[in-house]
Amino acid sequence: MTRRTGWLVLGALVVLTTVLVLQESKRAMLPRTQTSFLWCAEIAAIVAALILRSGWLRDNRWLEEQQELGTLANNFYEPRRAWLTQGFAIGLGVLGSLWWALKTWAVVFTGMRRATETRGLAGFEVAALCGAIVGALIGAVAGLAIGHLWEASHRRARRERLRHV
Repeated sequence: MTRRTGWLVLGALVVLTTVLVLQESKRAMLPRTQTSFLWCAEIAAIVAALILRSGWLRDNRWLEEQQELGTLANNFYEPRRAWLTQGFAIGLGVLGSLWWALKTWAVVFTGMRRATETRGLAGFEVAALCGAIVGALIGAVAGLAIGHLWEASHRRARRERLRHV
């Protein structure tokens, strides 16, 4: 994980935590029925951030595995794993945003009924933002895991092909 990505993950956690803290005050952005779901999302985001920052599922033994393949060049796997991680982060971020927005669409209508449309729309947008944050973090972890599994199976297949040659 690059330094810039680390700051983005930290910023995402700060935004999500702020929404959660405001949930317990009169400035709550989401309906009270969303509080338990918001807690689950916060925990999932923290776990995802820890996994992304920890170095798990990274290419830690690449030198030994590349030597088994007869080369030290390791410019094949890293970009593809990064594409998988980023692709899943974007895809699940969009899906999470859409899902949370649909789930809290009633916030806008509640705001219209109470003549506070701006507050209702702001709550709706906050819900979509929280969904994007949680979806992107979970998607990045999913992409990281899938990239790791793909790399391991691809290296195994390459070693098998070299043994049969």
